[in-house]
Amino acid sequence: MQKSLNVVCLKWGDRYPAKYVNRLYRMVNRHLTKPFKFYCLTESKEGLLPDIHHLPLETSDLIGWWYKLSLFKKDFYGLEGDILYFDLDVVIVNNIDFLAEQPGTFLICIDWTIELMWNSSVMRFQAGQHSEIWESFLENKERVLNDYNGDQEWIFKCVPSAGNWPVEKVVSYKKSLKSKAYPIIDKLKLPELESRLRALKWFDTKLPPAVAVVVFHGKPDPEDVANKPYGRWKRASFVNRYWC
Repeated sequence: MQKSLNVVCLKWGDRYPAKYVNRLYRMVNRHLTKPFKFYCLTESKEGLLPDIHHLPLETSDLIGWWYKLSLFKKDFYGLEGDILYFDLDVVIVNNIDFLAEQPGTFLICIDWTIELMWNSSVMRFQAGQHSEIWESFLENKERVLNDYNGDQEWIFKCVPSAGNWPVEKVVSYKKSLKSKAYPIIDKLKLPELESRLRALKWFDTKLPPAVAVVVFHGKPDPEDVANKPYGRWKRASFVNRYWC
């Protein structure tokens, strides 16, 4: 019998409401044909759909993304088998069976930076098999918090040879797509021209056919561009079609 895949997300504090978790669950349910159980690591299960299993987030002096390192505990809530992790600010637009099928014991995004770095928005690893990431973090906590700019830099340090997702399937809204509004508009500071241009239908971010997951790292969030531009970024009408 095929083991169920553990799909896990993290909701910490009030940056994202429960509706983000629920939307992620529905997107996974639509686009993953493999059997799975969906878990949310969070302080409170209030507002979560009944099919979402609550993993109580233990309070500590960690903040934000640093909680993500606790996914690598040797005994992570007794889960067995593969963990497929998603950040809450991703939009799934196509079949994601490849995230469960791609060979490899640790798979992660290549970050969209000049220098090689990981992006931890979408990861797959075996539960308990990379506990050194968490344990070495605890042993060197003060130094890591001071010297590293977030969880993914520490993960890169610990697992530099991780496998990566196909870059045409897991993409960045800001770096992979033609999402940037025309910089000249901002420089000219012509609000009337800007308003007219942004009202046009072509002032929209298009999706290449191979894309399966769009990562919204940093700002804007999906809801910021669903119906209108956000700063220098074009609107992304695909959010309304898939992020629901």
